Amino acid sequence: MKRGFLNSSKAQARPLGPVIIGPNTSKPAVSEQDVSPLQVRSFPIGKVGKVDVPEIGALNIQERDNRLGSTPGALTYTRLPIDAEDDEPVTECIFFAGSKEIVINTPGFPQPLVHPAKPTFRLGTVPGKGVAVFSMRDLKMGDLILCERPLLISVRGVPTPENPNFTEEMFLQHTMNFFEKCVAFAVDRMRPKDKAAFMALANSHTEDGSGPCVGVIRTNGLGVSGLLPSKTDLPSNIYSATCKDISRLNHSCSPNTSTHFDKPSLSHRLYAVRDIPAGEELTFSYVDTENPTTERQKNLKPYGFVCTCSACTDPASDARRATIETSAPNVLLWATLDRTLPDDWIFTKAHQQLELLTIEKLEHHSRFADATRAVMEAYICLGDTENASVWAAKVHKQVWAGEYQHANIGSLLDPGNTAAYKAHPYWRTRIDPPNLVNQALQAFAKCAGPNNIKTLGGGYTMMMLNPLDMPAGFPTGLEFPEFEPPK
Repeated sequence: MKRGFLNSSKAQARPLGPVIIGPNTSKPAVSEQDVSPLQVRSFPIGKVGKVDVPEIGALNIQERDNRLGSTPGALTYTRLPIDAEDDEPVTECIFFAGSKEIVINTPGFPQPLVHPAKPTFRLGTVPGKGVAVFSMRDLKMGDLILCERPLLISVRGVPTPENPNFTEEMFLQHTMNFFEKCVAFAVDRMRPKDKAAFMALANSHTEDGSGPCVGVIRTNGLGVSGLLPSKTDLPSNIYSATCKDISRLNHSCSPNTSTHFDKPSLSHRLYAVRDIPAGEELTFSYVDTENPTTERQKNLKPYGFVCTCSACTDPASDARRATIETSAPNVLLWATLDRTLPDDWIFTKAHQQLELLTIEKLEHHSRFADATRAVMEAYICLGDTENASVWAAKVHKQVWAGEYQHANIGSLLDPGNTAAYKAHPYWRTRIDPPNLVNQALQAFAKCAGPNNIKTLGGGYTMMMLNPLDMPAGFPTGLEFPEFEPPK
């Protein structure tokens, strides 16, 4: 499989490769006590001429008990789970301060890995693609295909002080050399079979100044979120996971699988996003699938292939994808804030979105899950548990989309479980009299309109947000390195 990092802001939760992180002054890398504004640069792509820079010296490594917490201002090398048995899969990790604690303090960590009852995939080869992954049996939407702990979870870049004597090209190469040394140290800590598996993965970054370990990360990394403290200057997509099997999936602009990172088990899980017949190649998207074909092909160039999937060869695909709504219809707007909208408005909008995404084979997209949840929630707003339970079953299958926040989705599968439905915050909100808060918000809803957004005078924009879906606080800190020996 060939994979690199994405430049698209819309695809930042998808496979990602390294970036350069450094202060935008000549000061050393920041610490918790002296936090300088950060500058993030992208590593080069494509063939780059040789740049001579001074050799990187030895890393300042301090051995510590693996059970101790991380040190502020330092990178932490650790192997998780800490007390894993010799035959238990483990992950080598390169963390910024605070991330190790987030993992080990996750409720239930480390939960055991879950695996399908019967084998679901095999490795094979495809002319022009190399190694590929194929289904071994018929799979249904939502089926778990594989679950694995990454070989490596790594930062995508390391703080590197500016050097006034370096040109921009020299600084980029110096930073990549430094990052290679940091990653290679973690790779050398791996169990021998894990290191062999890591180094056997594809590397499409052999001519851009990347070292062999960084090249593997840039080619095969999967984005990992949720590992940063609540307050940080680091980008939320700073971590990348490299897996033994999932990283071998080839690309499609209409993929039939998607991954979900499960923090309690520290694993990436691969799911079928639609029914897959036995023998079909399993694919994953490397780029933003909403972009037109020409832009997707441009973003795929660093991986060394031209995509010939159904979306890239269908002249009508771009026009259809351009009509995909940027967000799911607002259920609360329809249910409580603007009851002048017809009863079928929410269903029409959601079904149109689902039909379009299905035609384009974009079931992996978050908007497919959003539209599915909107239909379920609309039936809950109407107090219709029979139809709500049918759509709850669909939501239940879309495990790759993440946990449903407003209820235990399993409790909604039974239409007779009235207690669970009555506990849902949307229960009968379309048909019961609106409360005072909703009445106060109706004026804003009318201003924002049915699409929840309106441009106002003076360059301002008004947007109606679902109060039950407000994002959590932003992710602290940065710096460098300490060492924790493996068990």
